[in-house]
Amino acid sequence: MRIAMLIVSAILYCIIWIILTKQVVKAFQVEEKKTIFICIVLVGMIPLFCVIDYIWRGIGFVEWMAYAGYMILAFFIYYVLSLAFVLFIKKIIGWIKKTKRILISRSAIFIATGMSLGLCLWGIIAAQIPEYTYQKIDLGLDEDLKITVVSDIHFGATGSLLSLERMVDHINKTNPDLVFMVGDVFDNQIKNLDHAFFVETMNKISSTYGTYAVTGNHEFIGNSLEEIKNFYEGSNIHLLLDEEVVLKDMLRIVGRIDYRGGRKELSEIISDSELPLIVLDHQPQYYRDAKELADLQISGHTHNGQIFPGEILVFLLNQIVYKSPSDGVHTYNDFTLAITRGYGTWGFPMRLTGPSQIMIFEI
Repeated sequence: MRIAMLIVSAILYCIIWIILTKQVVKAFQVEEKKTIFICIVLVGMIPLFCVIDYIWRGIGFVEWMAYAGYMILAFFIYYVLSLAFVLFIKKIIGWIKKTKRILISRSAIFIATGMSLGLCLWGIIAAQIPEYTYQKIDLGLDEDLKITVVSDIHFGATGSLLSLERMVDHINKTNPDLVFMVGDVFDNQIKNLDHAFFVETMNKISSTYGTYAVTGNHEFIGNSLEEIKNFYEGSNIHLLLDEEVVLKDMLRIVGRIDYRGGRKELSEIISDSELPLIVLDHQPQYYRDAKELADLQISGHTHNGQIFPGEILVFLLNQIVYKSPSDGVHTYNDFTLAITRGYGTWGFPMRLTGPSQIMIFEI
């Protein structure tokens, strides 16, 4: 079903690209219009490699072409939006001045191109400079804890500009007592990933009580649960697979397997204890499982849409289908749901719905 939707979307994209290219070439009085038209259309077909890469991972040439494809696709999205905005403004000016204008002028093309390139550059920068957000929550512990949270790292994802070393430096600068990685830590078949580099880099994370991680949906794309477990071997990361750990007899931490990997009910995992409970669950829409049992659930997954207008679509999807928020911190009586928009990127190497995020809890 998902692959069918990708193919339909790819066909629709090609049709729109060809129509727009025809209008752009028509706006310029140049020779060899046919040759220029063919060249632009061929460039516009590069994003089709994104679909190929999604279906068949690990082909070097396809990955590089897909990377270029995501950049071109991002430019296309913002070019269309920018062009629509510019033409709307020009239309209003035309009504006021009572003048007739051609459908797409050269000035509109140049302005839309500049706007699109500017937005893409802004998005790339926003993905590389994380925002630190702080939350204070009183769980009645005997001592204060600082918990640093990253999610949706997507190590190994095609198109990602992620630097694991830089991320570790950012985490260590927060001087955490605990570090949580809330799913989609890596994103590729394990055979295509540099396991030694991953372990060496992650083992440089410094915290008082260690690093805990859970699975997301992307780890299960092409990997079994056993393969996922093996990938963490040698690292100092404690992968929680439907299990509970007790920290210094003052706090319980439960890590849930992502629902796509098959998992137990939360009530089957937690112990009969009065200690405060934090649940790590990659996808936020299942927060009702924890609402009556836990004090805090930390999730990721949504990226807050990552690129505009993605945040609108994600918000509507979560509200209409799941009756769930899609970003931020939400309090329900004595229960708090925190959703981080994540640190890494998927597909497009940019963020235009808020910069990369490192969430810090002062408990």
